[in-house]
Amino acid sequence: MKKGYKMDKILLVFPSRLETTRLTMRKYEKGDGKELYQLFENNNNREYLIEHIDEATNVKTEEDAEIRIQELSEDWITRSKFVMGIWLKSSGKYIGQVWIEPNKWEVPSFELGWFLERSHQGKGIATEAAKAAIIFLFKHLKAYKIIAITRDDNHESSRLAERLGFIKEGHLREHIIKKNGTRIGLLYYGMSKND
Repeated sequence: MKKGYKMDKILLVFPSRLETTRLTMRKYEKGDGKELYQLFENNNNREYLIEHIDEATNVKTEEDAEIRIQELSEDWITRSKFVMGIWLKSSGKYIGQVWIEPNKWEVPSFELGWFLERSHQGKGIATEAAKAAIIFLFKHLKAYKIIAITRDDNHESSRLAERLGFIKEGHLREHIIKKNGTRIGLLYYGMSKND
């Protein structure tokens, strides 16, 4: 890494809010913890998401959620992670999250991930949010490579990655043990600016 590169990423200027046809995606702000907590409490979302994202396990109270929101805001400032909540424009309802995690700033490459509240899946919302995040990555963070990692039993996410134009680059078979003792693998998808 060249000397002074860390300062380069800190000086990057980019939007903290993205708009799509149906969605507002933005950096979390103080007070958003209540909505994050409610998402896990509603519609059996916690049980559904518990093996997919850390927040579903770690956020047990509104206070936990607000602490997590503040941590994610700090990550944004230090450029260690860029996490945006997803809200429906029509109702203002909070429905999910997109996260971008730098993998290697010197490439630059990033990992992209997402989750949605169960009742909003299958409506093209994750596709719309992920497309906006991909544009953000290539345009504002100057990404060369984007990586998406899904469990091999998460068919919705793997189909979404393929619809978005990601190419399957690897499969780590039987890489994780679920709570029930079954083993699952991880699928690695990649997209470069030349794709």
